[in-house]
Amino acid sequence: AVVLYSTSVATTANVRGAITNVKHILETLGIAYEEVDLVLNPSRRDAMLAASGGVKSLPQLHVGGKFIGDANTIQELQDCGELKAILAAAGSS
Repeated sequence: AVVLYSTSVATTANVRGAITNVKHILETLGIAYEEVDLVLNPSRRDAMLAASGGVKSLPQLHVGGKFIGDANTIQELQDCGELKAILAAAGSS
């Protein structure tokens, strides 16, 4: 499963833009994903923190319960063509 952890009350334009960008990348690749808004689902924060080793920044992409990265990492993986392979290996594409 592909899970995008986000927030509906992003405090900065950078965070809002990063969430929008990661969604766009996933949609462009045709990847089905679950978006978990931590404002609406605060009980899922502990699972996110456990899988990411305590990383709190949003957005975060997790695949198969494994932390893949934040918005910058996802963009870098997309730019170098590795993101689709990571998602395909997880059986999500």
